[in-house]
Amino acid sequence: MALNRIHLKIFLHAKSKRFAFQHLMLTKIKRQTAINTYPNLPLRHYDLKEDEYVFNFPKVFANYILTVPSKSYKGHIKLLAAQIVLLASHLGYNQLIFLGDLEIAWLRRYKEYDIFEEALQYLIDNKVGKRFNGALQVDISQLPIFFKHLAWLVRTNGVLPYIHFIDPGQNIIGNICQYGNLHISTRTELADRDFKNAIAKSNLSIVTDGNCYNKFSKSGAIKGRTITV
Repeated sequence: MALNRIHLKIFLHAKSKRFAFQHLMLTKIKRQTAINTYPNLPLRHYDLKEDEYVFNFPKVFANYILTVPSKSYKGHIKLLAAQIVLLASHLGYNQLIFLGDLEIAWLRRYKEYDIFEEALQYLIDNKVGKRFNGALQVDISQLPIFFKHLAWLVRTNGVLPYIHFIDPGQNIIGNICQYGNLHISTRTELADRDFKNAIAKSNLSIVTDGNCYNKFSKSGAIKGRTITV
């Protein structure tokens, strides 16, 4: 009987460790390491002399704005995340790398506003420290929950940098905007062809007029957004 209890303790301990490992979904990459490894990630810095931001965006082949049919922002993000997983799968990507374009920590605004505290707490639960401003590598299987929290952080200004993502082969660059649309840039003609083939297998649609707007509000305002854009 004692032996069975010992076996049970070992089993529960192993299960607990396995659950903890599965809970940590994000792989942290130091900022400079990420920039060196993925030099096509967009960056931005403030020029004191010119009193303006300077954007460093790589040369691309084509730009797209993608969306999905939805009736609410909450449902929209869920559908969009599922389609991003399908898109990445069709393109053969196992993970995506996310990096803020400014040298500002992901948790810079932690606990300042209740509306996005849950999303920031998700980062803390995944061992993202208060000073961490590097990249987060997210496995495709874990992307839906990460994307949901990121979308709310972007929509409410819960993070101050613009967060861009890139695939390991640096074929596409993307980001989600405050309106919940997916912005994708393809870097080469081959990448563009593969991207279009993948889009054809998904429920994503291209915003043909190239304009973003808040389709979940008649006034166009975003409820809970802490900075007016």
